[in-house]
Amino acid sequence: MDIKSLHEKYQSKEWTVSQYIEKIFETIESNNYNSFITLDKENALEQAKLLDHRLEKGEPLTALFGVPISIKDNILTKGLRTTSASKTLEDFIPVYDATVVEKVKATDAIIIGKTNMDEFAMGGSSETSYFGPTVNPFKPGMIPGGSSSGSAASVAGHESLLSLGTDTGGSVRNPANYTNIVGFAPTYGAISRYGVVSMANSFDRVGILANSVADTRTFFDHVHGLDVMDATSVEIKEDEKIQSLEGVRIAYIKLIDAYHVDQDVKENYEHTLKLLEEKGAILEEVTIDLLERLNQVYTIIMSVEVSSNMARIDGIRYGQSIEADVDIEDLYYQNRSQFFGEEIKRRIALGNYFASKETDQAHYKKAMQVRELIRLSFEEVFDKHEFFLSPTNTQLPYEMGSRSDDANAAYDSGMFNTIANIVNVPSISIPVSKTKLGSVQLTGRRNQDYQLLDVAELLERSLA
Repeated sequence: MDIKSLHEKYQSKEWTVSQYIEKIFETIESNNYNSFITLDKENALEQAKLLDHRLEKGEPLTALFGVPISIKDNILTKGLRTTSASKTLEDFIPVYDATVVEKVKATDAIIIGKTNMDEFAMGGSSETSYFGPTVNPFKPGMIPGGSSSGSAASVAGHESLLSLGTDTGGSVRNPANYTNIVGFAPTYGAISRYGVVSMANSFDRVGILANSVADTRTFFDHVHGLDVMDATSVEIKEDEKIQSLEGVRIAYIKLIDAYHVDQDVKENYEHTLKLLEEKGAILEEVTIDLLERLNQVYTIIMSVEVSSNMARIDGIRYGQSIEADVDIEDLYYQNRSQFFGEEIKRRIALGNYFASKETDQAHYKKAMQVRELIRLSFEEVFDKHEFFLSPTNTQLPYEMGSRSDDANAAYDSGMFNTIANIVNVPSISIPVSKTKLGSVQLTGRRNQDYQLLDVAELLERSLA
């Protein structure tokens, strides 16, 4: 189902909005994918009735009319529980909406509820959620990816048409890949981060999950833009539309053994390269300096920023607190021990180590230097090429629970995922097949999001 097909059913009176939204909630209940933490059924059905009145009067349909949308549970929703999938925020009710939620509410879309995720967006499998893991609708038994697992599963499982997620190191594109849908991480700041629970500020961005690039574009039209409440926000302008793959300059890299790429992933990648060449794209193999250091750079900087951001979740300003008469140091210790999951504690500890005076912040300083070198290397690539093609992940999803004791599992296949976040450019994951798991990732120039979506849509049609 896509937006165009849904609107045709509304206009032909095959479905009313109320009937479709009722069906969505029935699907969520019968699927049992655990893709949602909190549902907003009463408000959703009330809004559906209002939209039905407009349908009866023959009013023209707006772009997102009656479209069910899910929202990741680290994006604030006024009056609707926002937990970040953590025990410490289990009962937290925000008093204001994130800017991106305000923009959604300004359309005729219908918010279905808040989706499951790795706790505070820390994880790549959904297994760190306090509310239990999300089931992969496309391949049950395998991890659905993370941290936006519930957002991806809600789209892949026909529980919403569109979803908002957040992407810090591939957290939208990774679960999109593992559930065989489209995942878009726009330019840093393209969608306001005001009202989004921060994980790692210099990497974080709000992203979109959808069944098609066209639907992704429609949603992006309505949620991007400058925001006075977010100093990092940027305006993205729509340039002249790219109508053909012919002559489009695309850089790619050779997948060497050191990248530990699964055979199926290699085959998808090579198939896409061949197809692009057949369609007239100009392909060139490039070398990226320090590419093998992406995961280390990401992990160090992310951990330092996590340790800083998590300081406010102390049980005093935000989060649950123990009921005991203890000194302030013990209060912090016990609150974090009792209400944080193991992955959160691990990343805070790592961040504190990397940022400590005792180590003279040597690892963090080096990571920042290497980040800059990687950025410069990609700038050279984008001086000569419009896009960069890579696998989305180096590996296919593994069996749920099979790597619970492996602290590195969340980072093992995210090497190419982290490029967009380290370099601050837009990137999109596109399924290679409707029936077979596997995606490729197309990355574009900073602020050229619409050109990226143009080429992604052309590639999607060619792959279909």
